[in-house]
Amino acid sequence: MFENFSEEAKRCIFMARLAAITEKSKTIALPHLLTGIRKENAGIFRGVDWQKITLKLARLSPENLKSASQMAGDVPLDAKAKKALLAAHEIAKKAGGEPVGAAHLLAAVLSVDAKLRKQMQKAGMAKERGVAKSSAREKGAAMAVSRSGIGYDLHRLAENRKLMLGGIEVPFEKGTVGHSDGDVLCHAICDALLGAASLGDIGTHFPDSDPKWRGVSSLVFLRQVRQYLERKNLKIAHIDAVVVAERPKLGPHFPGMRAEIAKSLGVAPEQVNLKAKTNEGLGELGRGEAVAAHAIATIQSGS
Repeated sequence: MFENFSEEAKRCIFMARLAAITEKSKTIALPHLLTGIRKENAGIFRGVDWQKITLKLARLSPENLKSASQMAGDVPLDAKAKKALLAAHEIAKKAGGEPVGAAHLLAAVLSVDAKLRKQMQKAGMAKERGVAKSSAREKGAAMAVSRSGIGYDLHRLAENRKLMLGGIEVPFEKGTVGHSDGDVLCHAICDALLGAASLGDIGTHFPDSDPKWRGVSSLVFLRQVRQYLERKNLKIAHIDAVVVAERPKLGPHFPGMRAEIAKSLGVAPEQVNLKAKTNEGLGELGRGEAVAAHAIATIQSGS
């Protein structure tokens, strides 16, 4: 069903699922889809007076997003939500065969519920947005602007230390030496995100001279960086990272790392890609004296 859905549309559905979990709903309904759309593309609701709408949307704060992300299990779509997703395909197809986006999802939701459509229009929703149409000027205003940042970190390895990577402990006879937990992967991702947002670097926000960061999990840093981005209305689109270590084998641990990183950043695991490389026996990395990580983060800003 989701093969023609854009990353934005997939995030809308992911947020809709979290909204359903937050409300302890057994199914994802149209209000949850609207919540997900609003979370991912608030600009699409420009001019809407939510006080005039009787529909109650789930409140997705960073706190309840975190708790909902930690809950296991899937939540199915109810009948109207399924109908809306199928309608989104047709609306996108009629619009020129483009991938399903947030605007198509919104139009589909309103197309399957006439009462909700009338409420939204009375509250200020433009009819053009209700049928996923807009002028070139509106499209340009709503278009997300992508920005990228790079991150790098390296830590020495020593005995009697835990090897923390991507928020999980990797079994090994050595671990990283650092002020916090020495998680080079999380640190590189933090720097990449901060760089993309023009917010400095990890040392500025979490200095190793501050005792409150001693021994803390680097997932805390990821969650804090995420809050910095949200305050600037910036969304994480994708993260690609590579860990450089001669040993141990990291591939089997990547699913767990991706899950922890994604959970901390409030994104889907599919938005986090991890790779592993050795240093071919060269330098301190090749001798097994250190581990390093490189990361590139892509974020989006828009109206």
